[in-house]
Amino acid sequence: MAIMRRFLRLAGCVVAAALATSSCGSGHHESASATHPARSATPSPFPSSDSATSDPHGPSVHRAPTISPDGITALVSGASVEGDAIYPIPGGIKAGKTLAIAINCQGPGRLTVQVKPTSASFPLLCEKGRVLPTMNEIHMAVNHSTSSLHFASEPGVTWSFAVGWDPDPPKQQ
Repeated sequence: MAIMRRFLRLAGCVVAAALATSSCGSGHHESASATHPARSATPSPFPSSDSATSDPHGPSVHRAPTISPDGITALVSGASVEGDAIYPIPGGIKAGKTLAIAINCQGPGRLTVQVKPTSASFPLLCEKGRVLPTMNEIHMAVNHSTSSLHFASEPGVTWSFAVGWDPDPPKQQ
């Protein structure tokens, strides 16, 4: 299971890096946001967590994604969130570190995530009846004593997330 999570995480980073030049430690720090939505790199091997026959360990919007198997300690998380929300990042942003943001979303529409006060952001397209897990990692170039995650969600989208500093980020290419 940990190998599958790591694979999905790395695959998601590859797609996210192609869409957002500031993602996954790509070397372009705090660049403009992507104009194309990010998607999970591969279809989820798990059915929607809302069905009666679903895997209880599969992705869910009703609990925060688990990032600890990847060695990441969650700083802040949320579950069953609908609409727009702002979550402070405890301790602010640390230059040279990689911020890992795991998100599960479900429902027809878009969820956009911004890391403030940087210009790093990425959109996600969510689907009705299916929980889509995504992991995005953003290399931070500048310290900010206060920072926050801003989520903008279209109506009908439900989501959960967990955020932490990745002690072993993917290698830059």
